[in-house]
Amino acid sequence: MIRSKMFLNFTHKKINKVLLLSPPVLTNKGKLDINPLPPIGLGYLASSVNDLCKVKILDCLINGWDNGESINKSLVRIGTSYEDIRKEIIEFNPDLVGLNCQFSKQYSIYRDLLSIIKNIDSDIITITGGAHTTVCPNDMLQDKNCDFIILGEGEKSFREFVKNINNTLELYKIDGFGYKIGGEIIINEKNCYIDNLDDLKFPAYDLMGLEKYFGLKHSHGLRHKKRCVPIITSRGCPAKCIFCTAKCVWGNKFRARSVNNVIEEIRYLKSRYDIEEIMFEDDNLTADRKRAKLLFNRIIEEGFDIVWDTPNGVGVWSLDEELIDLMKSSGCIKLNFPVESGSQRVLDNIIKKPIKLSKVEKLINYCKKINLDYGIFLVIGLPGETLKDMWKSIKFAAKMGVINPHISIATPYPGSDLFNMCSDKGYLIDSFSYDDLFIRSFSIETPDWNKNDLREFLLKARIYLIVRKFISNPLHVCKLIICKIVNVLKNK
Repeated sequence: MIRSKMFLNFTHKKINKVLLLSPPVLTNKGKLDINPLPPIGLGYLASSVNDLCKVKILDCLINGWDNGESINKSLVRIGTSYEDIRKEIIEFNPDLVGLNCQFSKQYSIYRDLLSIIKNIDSDIITITGGAHTTVCPNDMLQDKNCDFIILGEGEKSFREFVKNINNTLELYKIDGFGYKIGGEIIINEKNCYIDNLDDLKFPAYDLMGLEKYFGLKHSHGLRHKKRCVPIITSRGCPAKCIFCTAKCVWGNKFRARSVNNVIEEIRYLKSRYDIEEIMFEDDNLTADRKRAKLLFNRIIEEGFDIVWDTPNGVGVWSLDEELIDLMKSSGCIKLNFPVESGSQRVLDNIIKKPIKLSKVEKLINYCKKINLDYGIFLVIGLPGETLKDMWKSIKFAAKMGVINPHISIATPYPGSDLFNMCSDKGYLIDSFSYDDLFIRSFSIETPDWNKNDLREFLLKARIYLIVRKFISNPLHVCKLIICKIVNVLKNK
């Protein structure tokens, strides 16, 4: 009886209009670490319910990309102003607002937006999802302005929610659904994932306004064409890297759309938006080697005339020369290797990533041979890693000819094994909060090193890489420095 009364506040009307909102973001003033990309996740949610109600997608980052509001000495908020967001909500007059809560470091913005929504009209239903909601569900529901949450993969559960808003008993059965009764928080465990991803409709690209994203200077990785769009062809990753939280959202099982289904989406994007470049945003595009070969062969056969890359990297364990050849022939313009460490000990015992550096070296040498651009990702500052291990990573990058590897400082994201380890062992800095979840925040200190050691190491590592490259190819380094100066002058 108590549960029925709780839901009566929200079941007095049908949901006719849904606003899916991607928030503004907080970032460092000195170095932006954000990328305005079409909100594919909200696009999938929109297409899952657009036969039930009218849906609008509001991406506050792209709509306010030129708007920066200083928050303090180090942070700036980029995106649509709160006042303009308020006006957008009033004008659309939604029955339900779904808030995309991806990053824990943005939690204060989520809290602000939930308050804005309820201050406009307390009858507007609020529901949140995304990675932060999934790993910190109680934090979200403790906010008085958050009515409901959905954990992890959300399309099926979100549709069930919208469809059954007037059916209390059905609402309580929804997989990965969280709600409140009085002061008690109740969260249904996330158990069900979509086995056949072909059952999903394509993202509602028509609601995103793709033209707004074309030709932007900032993107996920380096873009080569103006008309670029992200695509997700699979979900889940079998790897169990200590710093990753993808398993919390998508599960550990690798699930993939059929090659035919992916080809149909590319064909649609080519015919409707004249797409020139694709970012495959999968956690691991090549986890299923046989499927990857079929996909790349089909792209070649279709003659799409596109370029593509994988900004998140690919699984090294599945790569060989034959597959790399297919990737290049189908339009791959850069191959990113998520090596993470140049120390095999760290890979095996700390990161727990199933790759061998000897294989990475062979694959990179082959990329050089066929003139395919490549890069590597590194993570430094993991508990158990020594400064000597970190230097092995830098020297490995130098050996591979990479002057500017993407180096991330190990960041203890909630939900990751790294966060749990650091919490248990007292490795988080004394002042740690979600505000510290930037890749340059140096949130971890161990008996082997502190944050000042890491800062000094990074500076020396950058100098080392430049000097090594200059010795081997001085002309190349001079060109890079000139290009950097030109870009800085252009952006002033």
